[in-house]
Amino acid sequence: MRNFKKICAVKGGFSTEREISLISGTEMAKAARNLGYNVCEFDFTGDLPTLITFLKSENVDCILNGFHGAGGEDGNIQAVFNLLNIPYTHSGVMASSIAMDKYVSGLIFTQNGIRVPNNRLYIWDEFCKNPDFPLPFVIKPVNGGSSCGVYIINQLSDLNSIEWKYGKHVHVSEYIPGLELSIGVLDGKALEITNILTPSGFYDYTNKYTEGGSFHELPAKIPSNIRREAMDMAEKTYNILGCRGITRTDFRYNDVTNELFVLEINTQPGMSPLSLVPEQAKYVGITFEQLVDRLIKESCFDEF
Repeated sequence: MRNFKKICAVKGGFSTEREISLISGTEMAKAARNLGYNVCEFDFTGDLPTLITFLKSENVDCILNGFHGAGGEDGNIQAVFNLLNIPYTHSGVMASSIAMDKYVSGLIFTQNGIRVPNNRLYIWDEFCKNPDFPLPFVIKPVNGGSSCGVYIINQLSDLNSIEWKYGKHVHVSEYIPGLELSIGVLDGKALEITNILTPSGFYDYTNKYTEGGSFHELPAKIPSNIRREAMDMAEKTYNILGCRGITRTDFRYNDVTNELFVLEINTQPGMSPLSLVPEQAKYVGITFEQLVDRLIKESCFDEF
C-alpha cells in the first residue's frame, strides 16, 4: 500500500456506456475526496494525447478507473496506464480483455468446469440469413456491457426489427429461464448474492439505470447449496482470469432444474447509486468510501 499524492478519476469514454461511466467516475471521485485524497477528474472522449498530457501535467500517480465498455473495460486503456507506469484500480490488461469477450471467457470457464449456456459466435449478416440456433435464444454484442444490444429472441421474425450496430459479430446463447443473480467479488472473496427482479421485460439498460426499473432481493432467497455453489463459482471466475480489485459475476439460475449458469464477469462493475456492487458491499458492512479506499490502496499496474 502506498500514499498517493494525486489521484485522477478517469471516466467517460466513447462507448454506449459513456453516461454510466461518467456517473461511476464522479461518484468514486467524490468518495475519494471525502477520504482526504487529492483528486482530479478527466472526461476521456478518445483523445489519447490529451489524456496523457493531462496525467503528466497533474503529476498523477494513481488512476481511479471509472471506465465502462469498449476502450475502457477491454484492456486498451489499461495498457496505456501500464506504459505510463501509473498504478490503476481494477483488473489489468489480460483479465480485462478476456472478461470483455463473452465468447472467449465462456470457453475458458467451460474448460475449468464452470457451466455456461450453450452458445456460438456468428457473423451477424450470415446469422440473419440462416439463424441455425434453437429457439428461444439471446443475442448480444461479443464485447459490450450494460445490456446494450441484448435481445431475447422467441421467434425468428424478431430478428427483422433489430438494427444491429455492435460490430461484425454477434454472440448467441440459449435462453435460461429462472432467476437473474449477481455476485460482487472483492479481492477474490464473494460479497453477497442479489436476485434481480424486474416489473417488466428483463434487466436491460433501461431497467438497470432507471429508478424503479428493477428491485434487488438482497440476499437472494435461494437454496443454501445453490448459494454456496454460486459464491464458489463467482470466486473461481475471478481467480481463473486473474482479476484484481472488484468484479461482478452474473448468473442465471434455473430454479426448476436447480442449475446455475455463468453469463459473464464484469471487471468494471457500475459504481452508481443504483449499482449492485456498492449495495452488496454495504450489506456486508463495507461503506462506499471504504470500498473506494480499498481499490485505491491496492491499485497497481501490470509487471512487464
